[in-house]
Amino acid sequence: MGGSSKSVTVGYRYYLGMHLAICHGPVDALTEIQVGDRQAWKGDLKTSGRLQLNEKELFGGDKREGGVYGSVDAAFGEETQLPNDYLKAVQGDPQPAYRGLFSLILRQVCLAANNPYIKPWAVRVKRCFRAWYPDKAEIHGAANPAHILYECLTNPVWGMGYPAISLDDGGFRAAADALYQEGFGLSLIWSQQSKIEQFVKEVLDHIGGVLTTSPTNGRFVLKLVRANYAQSALPVFGPNTVIELESFQRAAWGETTNELVLIYTHPESFKETSVTVQDLANIQAQGAVVSQTRRYPGITSDVLASRVAMRDLTAVSTPLAKVRLKVNRNGWRLAPGDVFILTWPALGIESLVLRIAAIDGGTLTQGAIHIEAVEDVFGLPAASYTSAQPTGWSDPVPAPSTSPYRRLVEAPYWDLVRSLKPADLEYLEPSEGYLQTLAVRPSSGALNYELHSKSHTAPHYQRRGQGEFCPSAVLADEIGPQVKTTVMVIEERDLDLVEIGGYAYLNDEVVAVTAMDLSQRSLTLLRGVLDTVPVAHPAGSRLWFADGFQGVDATEYAAGEKVDVRLLTVTGKGTLALDSAPVESLSMNRRQDRPYPPGNLKVNGAAYPDVITGALTVSWAHRDRLTQTVELTSQSMGNIGPEPGVTYVLSVYSETKRRILSVPSLQETSLTYSIEQEITDTGLGRPNGRLFITLEAMRNGLASWQKHNISVERAGYGLNYDQYYGGH
Repeated sequence: MGGSSKSVTVGYRYYLGMHLAICHGPVDALTEIQVGDRQAWKGDLKTSGRLQLNEKELFGGDKREGGVYGSVDAAFGEETQLPNDYLKAVQGDPQPAYRGLFSLILRQVCLAANNPYIKPWAVRVKRCFRAWYPDKAEIHGAANPAHILYECLTNPVWGMGYPAISLDDGGFRAAADALYQEGFGLSLIWSQQSKIEQFVKEVLDHIGGVLTTSPTNGRFVLKLVRANYAQSALPVFGPNTVIELESFQRAAWGETTNELVLIYTHPESFKETSVTVQDLANIQAQGAVVSQTRRYPGITSDVLASRVAMRDLTAVSTPLAKVRLKVNRNGWRLAPGDVFILTWPALGIESLVLRIAAIDGGTLTQGAIHIEAVEDVFGLPAASYTSAQPTGWSDPVPAPSTSPYRRLVEAPYWDLVRSLKPADLEYLEPSEGYLQTLAVRPSSGALNYELHSKSHTAPHYQRRGQGEFCPSAVLADEIGPQVKTTVMVIEERDLDLVEIGGYAYLNDEVVAVTAMDLSQRSLTLLRGVLDTVPVAHPAGSRLWFADGFQGVDATEYAAGEKVDVRLLTVTGKGTLALDSAPVESLSMNRRQDRPYPPGNLKVNGAAYPDVITGALTVSWAHRDRLTQTVELTSQSMGNIGPEPGVTYVLSVYSETKRRILSVPSLQETSLTYSIEQEITDTGLGRPNGRLFITLEAMRNGLASWQKHNISVERAGYGLNYDQYYGGH
């Protein structure tokens, strides 16, 4: 536990200056920066400014792959943005201001340690088009789809560049109001790898909308496919206005879908997740599940995803009528997305509501308008009856948290012999000792812990080393002081790491593990080993399988010195902050130098009897701290040693806890206390009914770490003693 070391290079930190061009700017806010899929910064920066990343333990700290820390300039790309001073210093003049571009400038940021490869960076930004109808631009932190479409049509840089006059402003505002009322916000990225027309179509698919041009003025019109009409106000077409009913078909049940899986973006993790909805009546009609999957990555609301899933399921699970027909010029105002009523007595069709999927206005000389329409069931449900489904994924790497069970112990002589060189052990002062720590793993992803300690009066903690988490379990039932005990345990943690033959702490008693059956939760223990004695333990007592799993503070502490300790859990996400770790304290008490208590204690020839008769005889066996360093010794073994200078102190107390016998400096291994002597010593005229016995070792005024403390009932020597001994 002592020794010395010199500084060596164990790895390198990697710093980098970098200009990351993210997207068109300006944006409304920067809310998060991720590095390697881990959060490096979170906030709500609304204008250009400098951020301080300070996640030094993001990838496990310097002992693993380092972390991310340093200054980062967020350049929003405003019209007044000036050239960045860091880029000017590195790249020189002239330096562009990068207006219209949102970017990050890393000012020699530490990106990693011990790993020269840059982990991927990602940012989360918010941007809602507010130059038009700003009151409805944002919906629960997402963008109004009507605003997305408006900007796609009008943006002169990356959009289609149409003038605002070419859009039906009233129709777009009505759609924006409806989407705002529905809470239908979208979070989408257009990476420009597809045409702008394809991106517009993707937005329309999300919202169930149609973008067309008005036949009256040629302006773009945005229509939502909703049940937002009064049937009495719809145009009616029948034999007088329909030139030809070319086709009328109704799908069979076998052509429908009865299960829909909607894939969307989880609102917290921003990873793909899904919701599944079913039409149970359709499943029963078909006798099987017919599934379909649709992807709507712009949806980031569990509730909205369920409603859209129900919308689409209604469309694909119903045997809808499909119509192809020609009408006269009475239908000249109709456009895709419009709704009308068809009446056709010859087929028994009465007031069938149809929505136009496609229309060909024909020519003025031809006069016929071709329409393809489908039965209308596309209203977005106001509510759904599906609950949000969990992703099924959980982060396997937890944030560091406090160990739920922690303990400090003074290192026994047994451990010092095994860890110190003979010269170092010889150098150790008798009054000095070392501190050990025990801690139970807080979660499966916790790797180990750092040990930080200080003398109680010192101002600052120092990192003293690293500890492995200690396997642990709890007694299912109470046990007595029997020398060999089989116990049942519960609340096991890491017992698969325990090796047979090692030692464990059971409260303050040290026990040896001689057998283990994990399937039965059964352990066989050898009791009272090293410098401890067997005692009774209640159910719920904790076992600490310490052998090989201690954290060690290599500082030599003097007897009586109080030590404060904090244990900082380490996971793949870093190390627990020092101030977040609770303080444990221990006062050093010269444990390693104390003699072992005697073993093989017997009263009237029996180990831990409940009742004895006749005179009191106590016997024991020598123990030797200096030679018991090869194997853990059973209490039942005979004499070992004794250690030079060791004597024993035997005390006997009456049932009223009054000491009636105290024999110091015993060198023998037994003592008999006669009834006659007891009566004389107590002056009671009769012996005691219950006796309390203590036995400990002494060496040069230093007592053993623990002492035997038992009680026995003497049969026949209570209040009825006169009946047996004639009123002695």
